[in-house]
Parts: sequence; structure tokens; C-alpha cells
Amino acid sequence: MHHGMTRREMMGVGALLVGGICGCRTGGDPAAPRSTCCSTPEVEPESVTFAPGGFTIDLLKAPSLREVGNAAYVVNEARSLQLIIVHAEKGRYCVLSRLCTHGGRVVSYNRDRRMLQCNNFNHSLFDLGGHVWKGPAEKPLRSYAAALVEDTLVVSI
Repeated sequence: MHHGMTRREMMGVGALLVGGICGCRTGGDPAAPRSTCCSTPEVEPESVTFAPGGFTIDLLKAPSLREVGNAAYVVNEARSLQLIIVHAEKGRYCVLSRLCTHGGRVVSYNRDRRMLQCNNFNHSLFDLGGHVWKGPAEKPLRSYAAALVEDTLVVSI
């Protein structure tokens, strides 16, 4: 009587484990969520103000973006906006489209790699300028101008 797994069954289980388990850590203060390799939190809604031509983020009300290396996303369905904001270094924020140019899936900020990573299997990687670092994506992510004015991030759309 055979009790072992076939090669096909073993490969299927292996694929599920690789695709279904994330090695990222989400520890830390729950009041200040952090981006991981497979998840980026939403920026605190009370910190965002939309205006013609863009929006602002009051960084005093946005602990998700306070520390260098943090990232958060902004979605505004009325304006068809899905953006990710990365606090790249002191005084520098990068604002890019949150949707992968390959399949339209959401990207997250991978703090360890300092890159944006598509959440789809066989994910694409993008640098903080939006350029493709690893495919299957071939087109860059759209980037947006952002300026820091005291404790406010001003984003032009």
C-alpha cells in the first residue's frame, strides 16, 4: 500500500505554500501601520484633502507616512485615483500609481528591497521612480510631483 505523495501532489502543495505564505513582518505600533512586501496600509483618511489639480496630506495626521521607509496608499474613486506614497528619505516622498502596468494588480512597498512590488504571483518590481526593475511588466508606473511644505505633502495630479 502506497502512502506517500506523488510528485504532482507535492508540487501542488509546494505552489500553495509559496503563494500562500508571506514571510513579511507586520509588527510594531498598530497606530502606525507599516508597509510590508505584500501589503501597504491606507493613509489616514482625515489627513487627506482633495482640491482641483491634486491633494495634500497633513503629515501630522498621517503616522503611516511619518518615518522614512514607510508607505501608504490613497484611493479616490471619484477621481479614478489609486496612488502609493513612499517616504523614501528625510524630506523626500515618491508618489506613484498603485496599479501594476502588467495586469493592473495592486503594488505594495517592499521596505527591505526599497522597491514597489506587484502583489500578483511572479510579481513585477519597480524602483521608486516607477521604472521596471523586473518584469513581466514592461511599462513604468506613472509618477506624480510631490513637494513637502512644512508638515504638508502637496501632490500634483
